[in-house]
Amino acid sequence: MVSDSVGLGAISAMRTAFSGWQVTITGKPGLFTETLVSYVNSAPASAFGDDAIVATGYNYPYWDPARFDRSVDQMVAALKNRGVRHIFWVTMREVKPAYYSKWNGLNSDYRTLYLAYPHTNDQLRSATVRHPELSIIDWASVADQTGLSYDAIHLNPTGAALYAGLAHTTVETARTRLPAGTVTEVPVAGLHGVPADAAAVSVNVTAINPRSAGTVSVVPCGAVTPRVGNLLLRAGRTSSISAIVKVGAGGSICVRQSTDANVVLDLQGASDATSGYHRVAPQRVLDSGNNSIPSGSIRTVALASITGAPSGAFVAILGISAKAALDGRVRVYTCGTTPPPVASLIATGGLRTQLLQLVRTDATGHVCVVTNGGASVSLDLFGWFDGGSAIHAIRARRMLDSRSTGGALLPGLTRTLQIGGQTPVPAAAVGAAITLTLLDPAAAGTASLFPCARKPAPTTLVASVPNHAVTASAPISLAADGRLCVRSSVRTNFTIDVSGWMGPGFVALPSQRLLDSTG
Repeated sequence: MVSDSVGLGAISAMRTAFSGWQVTITGKPGLFTETLVSYVNSAPASAFGDDAIVATGYNYPYWDPARFDRSVDQMVAALKNRGVRHIFWVTMREVKPAYYSKWNGLNSDYRTLYLAYPHTNDQLRSATVRHPELSIIDWASVADQTGLSYDAIHLNPTGAALYAGLAHTTVETARTRLPAGTVTEVPVAGLHGVPADAAAVSVNVTAINPRSAGTVSVVPCGAVTPRVGNLLLRAGRTSSISAIVKVGAGGSICVRQSTDANVVLDLQGASDATSGYHRVAPQRVLDSGNNSIPSGSIRTVALASITGAPSGAFVAILGISAKAALDGRVRVYTCGTTPPPVASLIATGGLRTQLLQLVRTDATGHVCVVTNGGASVSLDLFGWFDGGSAIHAIRARRMLDSRSTGGALLPGLTRTLQIGGQTPVPAAAVGAAITLTLLDPAAAGTASLFPCARKPAPTTLVASVPNHAVTASAPISLAADGRLCVRSSVRTNFTIDVSGWMGPGFVALPSQRLLDSTG
């Protein structure tokens, strides 16, 4: 490991985290990345193995960003020349007033430096495209919490332990990543309770430790590679999304990935041959790009114009993605109706949030999008259910808010709520379209939903980011008595919203893990 002062403050914790490894740590506080290259060049050959960690960049030349790109290239080249095969670069903590009480006392130079760190991290993520040996240890994604540092960036013992543990986990999980271009076939028809003639299955896909930006697509085996993927990836960040996937050739679905990543696939339910399910070739139907849709502005999206979609009303299977600098709330709903009181998803802190949602169109095949706070938004159409199907999309309604009922969900404990028989979900419903939002997760982790009366399975619906709202939505099976259970690996307040329910034609199944490349 070569580091400036921040990583050097974690030497003891790094040796503990990498117990059993030969660990060499070098560097010096206050030096630019290109200067620290000399520490790599002068180290003895015995110091180098297959893996190296670079923890530099806090001394960032904000007046010349291109200089940092050049220094990254120099560092990678120097490590490769010493025989290193896998290089991991630690992102900078992005200093924010909410997690640094002395922000208002900083002089202008430090503020300028600290405000540059998000751009610094973007440069590091972009560097993974230039350098296939390079991966990200995304410290920035877990550092938005208090109690980790002596000042804005330098680690106290708690911070050092978290920092070192993240580094170790990232290096270890990189060993099991499936390579870019991998297509993994997963048989489903006639297995795990899925009918042999099932039209589609509901699954959740999670990508762990992706090496670079990219996509994961879950498609019918035998189908052509789609233009748009189900899950958009950011280097180093674990993320997940649900999908409704047509069963393909040989009764299987296929997982395709465009970058190195570990992939986990969980089964949530199935749609039988009577469900009214129809697939379309996945297509982007709205893309505001980097331009936010202004707060209160309504966008109308014509889904009926897409090849394979009907001309009248239908229930659309939509992938929604949004990004907002502060607090963007996005609602996707039936045109001609009042926007629902609850958001489809919340996008905060510049992180891109994405989910699956079932939305009923108006009589001419349109849906509407409105934001509160402004957000860049994209919509992808993956398929649809006809009007007489097992899927009944409704105006989204809040069923539970832990801040007013029951308090925060604690790690490893299960919260039960009644969904079936509670307005607007009838008692006969076998499943419901549920949106789970983790409002203030205390750490990185996962949360899941499952029918009560079943033993909790090690499955994932959403991957959390500390102190950022994260949303997931999926068709979830209910217990025979209509109950639903929620479980999280971290402390968090949460909300549960319902935007639809499922009757005969939807096959309720316990959550089950179908694929886990981490072993």
